[in-house]
Amino acid sequence: MICPVRNCDPALRRLTDEYVSRLETDGYHVYYPPRDADQSDDGVGLAVNESNRKAMLLADEVHVFWDPQSYGSHFDLGMAFVLQTTRDLPIVLAVAVASTPQKSYTNVVVKLSQQTA
Repeated sequence: MICPVRNCDPALRRLTDEYVSRLETDGYHVYYPPRDADQSDDGVGLAVNESNRKAMLLADEVHVFWDPQSYGSHFDLGMAFVLQTTRDLPIVLAVAVASTPQKSYTNVVVKLSQQTA
């Protein structure tokens, strides 16, 4: 899953927690970064990105809770983009996201999710 972790709005965190809980209740295995990635400071942030990459390499699809203010989500979206183009990894928007009138990563995530819908 791609979602904000650091500085995540509490309402969004509750929404992502509930979403993960529903998927797991339905029998899906979910890699949830706030819970499953070691968020301790390694001085660089590389460990979190490596953990997210490993999870995406094993994933059947990537669900996204898009927050344009989350820099980590931008990085993760880039990894998912590569996997979508190299092995058809579906990218699923977990909640509706409104497109922006100008070029943006929000529009990229919307377009990528439409390609696998």
